[in-house]
This record gives sequence, C-alpha cells and structure tokens, in this order.
Amino acid sequence: MLVGAKEPVAQLPGTVRAIEAAGFDELWLAEDCFLHGGLTAAATALALSERVTVGTGLLPSAVRNPAIAAMEIATLALLHPGRVQIAFGHGVEAWMRQIGARPPDRLVMLEEVVRATRALLHDETVDTAGRFVTLRDVRLEQPPGTPPEILIGTTGERAMGIAARAADGLVVPEGTSEPAVRWARGLLGDGRLVVYSWLRIEDDAATAQAALSPVVERWRAAGNYPGLEARAGALEELAVVGSAQDCADAVRRRGEAGADAVVLVPAGGDAAGQVARFAAEVLPLRG
Repeated sequence: MLVGAKEPVAQLPGTVRAIEAAGFDELWLAEDCFLHGGLTAAATALALSERVTVGTGLLPSAVRNPAIAAMEIATLALLHPGRVQIAFGHGVEAWMRQIGARPPDRLVMLEEVVRATRALLHDETVDTAGRFVTLRDVRLEQPPGTPPEILIGTTGERAMGIAARAADGLVVPEGTSEPAVRWARGLLGDGRLVVYSWLRIEDDAATAQAALSPVVERWRAAGNYPGLEARAGALEELAVVGSAQDCADAVRRRGEAGADAVVLVPAGGDAAGQVARFAAEVLPLRG
C-alpha cells in the first residue's frame, strides 16, 4: 500500500496499524516537497509496526548528501533489520528549481548519489570526487548487517539504465500497464521492480471504472510520463480495478509481467474503505 504525501501526517499511526493488521506485506511512504519528510515518516511507521516492510520514496538526490543519507538509512536498518527500502529520484523539476537545487545534470547526480549511498550501506569506504559528490575516506562506523535495498524511481530509459547498473531496483509510478511492466523489467534486468498501481474495487467492473476514470483522464492530459503513455491501453489495463476477482487477477498479471511488488494507490475517494475492502475481499484470493 502507498500512504500519499498529501494525507495528514497525524493519520499515519492509525494507517500503519490498520495496514499491518490487514495483512499487507509492504507500506510505501511518499516524500513530496513542503509536506512531510519521508525518512521521518518511515521511522514512525517502522516503530509502530512489527512485520510490514516500509519503503520510502522518492528521496530527491539533489538535496541528499550521500554520507548523511546513509547515516539516516543505516539507523533505520539497524533498528528494523530487513524491513527498510529506500528509493531515490531526480526530484520534481519545479520543486528543485523552487528551492535552488536543480543540478545541471540530473542523471549524473542521481547515479553519483545512489552509488555512494549504497556503497556506504554495504560497509565500503568511499573516496570519490565526482561532478556532484565528493567524499574523502568516508565509512559508516555502524553499517547495517542487512543493507537495505536502494532503488531508483523513474520512467525514463536512461535513468532505468542507472537503476540497472547502480541500484538494487526500480520503482515505477501509477499508470504502468502490464506491457509497461514488461518494458521496465527488460531494461532493469534482475533487480527488484516495484510497481505503483491505482486501486478501485467495487461490486462490478463498470462502477469501479467509472470512479477511476477522472483520475486516469487527468493523468493522460498531464502528459508527464511519455514512456508509460506509449504503452498504455484501456483503463482496466492501467490499474487494479473492478470486482474483487478482477483486482486479484490484475495483481497476478503484474507479477507475471515482472513486478516483484505491486503498491496499491487507492483512487476515486474513500481510501480507507478501499484498503479495508481489498484486505477483506482480495487478499484471501491469493491462496
């Protein structure tokens, strides 16, 4: 499940408890500028749960020094071994310009930050002088025994290439159809592939699609993800949508296409009700 950045952070404790009690395997937390901090929220979610894995993304690489980022991530991983995943991204263009942090080459910065952060978490001594990252004989004094997976969130082919060679995996956003999942898997190779998918569950497919349609139309109109849009089909191919069985089948097809995790993003209203209904009606269908 995904807890959106725009939800009041005061709701997080109750949401975490409900998601773990419902039997979900992973909880992902968004980090968007000027709302709340992803790592702080992750620390809270991990402390309030016992089993669920917590993912955070996307951390903007432009504002994360790898040494400090690795210290923060290592702290979470030491306290909650095997339950932490972190995804880095470029940072939303408008937000990075707004805070004066837009680098001249976002791809180079992303790769340098991810490589250095990941190396530190794997108990390596990092001595590098790149275009954006300079570290002198830096090594964590308390590296995690179980290094958390470091992923990259993107829909661009060049950044997917960075994920394939420098990270542990890839996160792709809502609007990723099954053909797009296969495309991303082909570019990523063997890394972990996390796929965000809109969720709308109703008694019948038509009602669910009608509720989700305005969300998908706004997504198409925005034109922010040409790689996904080029591989987008009908609405029902873009989301986990329909009856309980329809939703179970959609999750299964994404797994068959190459997704290691499907992160559900409730859309169309009543997010808590959608989560509860999926837990009650769809999770048992996993067998």
